[in-house]
Amino acid sequence: MVDGMDGAERYSIGDLARRTGLPVKTIRFWSDRGVVPPTDRGPAGHRRYDAAAGW
Repeated sequence: MVDGMDGAERYSIGDLARRTGLPVKTIRFWSDRGVVPPTDRGPAGHRRYDAAAGW
């Protein structure tokens, strides 16, 4: 788990990329294949992640 991710807060894919040091493209690839599913989607349909996603 990434430091500071307590499970209560949702993070955009960009926020998650900054916190993990991984490219957005890599997170999106894993998410599209079901390895790291988003927790939910924001109002605009953007992926949102929390600590339950395995970060």
